[in-house]
Amino acid sequence: MGRVVAGADFGSNKTGYIVAEVNGTRIDVLERASSFTRLAEGMGSEGRIRGAAAARLLDWSAHMRRRFDKLGVVRFRGVGTEALRRASNRRQVLELVRDVLGEPVDVVSGQEEGRITFEGVRLGYPRGPLAVIDIGGGSTEVVHGGSPTRGRHERPVAASFRMGAVILTEQHGEDWSDLCKAVRAHLHRFAPRGELPGVLTVLGGTGANVAMMDLGERDLKDDHIEGHVVERRRLEELRRQTQAMSPRQRVTRLGLLPQRADVQLAGLAILETVLDHLSIKAIRTTRYALRHGVLRSVAAAGRGG
Repeated sequence: MGRVVAGADFGSNKTGYIVAEVNGTRIDVLERASSFTRLAEGMGSEGRIRGAAAARLLDWSAHMRRRFDKLGVVRFRGVGTEALRRASNRRQVLELVRDVLGEPVDVVSGQEEGRITFEGVRLGYPRGPLAVIDIGGGSTEVVHGGSPTRGRHERPVAASFRMGAVILTEQHGEDWSDLCKAVRAHLHRFAPRGELPGVLTVLGGTGANVAMMDLGERDLKDDHIEGHVVERRRLEELRRQTQAMSPRQRVTRLGLLPQRADVQLAGLAILETVLDHLSIKAIRTTRYALRHGVLRSVAAAGRGG
């Protein structure tokens, strides 16, 4: 029997974990789950995680601890992202989380977040050039790398932008012109280097919602999301459908989750603008994410002793 390890990402919109059994280089997932803790909600200019968000986070941390204990987790790593990077009360929140969870959480830079995410997606797509976009609630990471070489550590190019679906929605509502203008302002100095693939791999809620709409499936299975390709023109059609509905209608008519329906248009503004900036003509959706990269790093550390 192998070692049971866990990884978790404490994001601006969701906090998720993944537990796996590690046998040598083999990683078998035992359980994964997430909750909409929405740490970035209402942070505004004060830059504080509000009491309601902290309470949601602590409740979910208690749940994670119960699951880790039940599954026999022996090694854990938790990674905090943009909301925790920005929070003026970060130290107090992290101390509370440690008390409840029983483990510390590392707050990483945006570029490090992007690199860990890239490594997580590589688990599912180990060959060829890869470009990844992670549209979060408070930030967006874009990472790309060429074809990996056997025996050499891959060094992807990572960029992190302080633009996320929750933050942009709070700033610009659903004004498409303003949303895209804001995204372009963040991207104007971003120049990718090297070989880019023909598809941009999208993880997170924005991509999952696109796959759900394109396939017309309200209860979308993971294997239908994984690797689903949507061309740029079709993506624009789906976005126009989204624009024509209120957040409530996106829930009732399309089956989107309420916690995603109200920020979906901002996520699409980021996605379309980045696609155009990179001159990539299609997206590919995936369930691989930051937590998979965190898990991979935990497994590697375990093998190292």
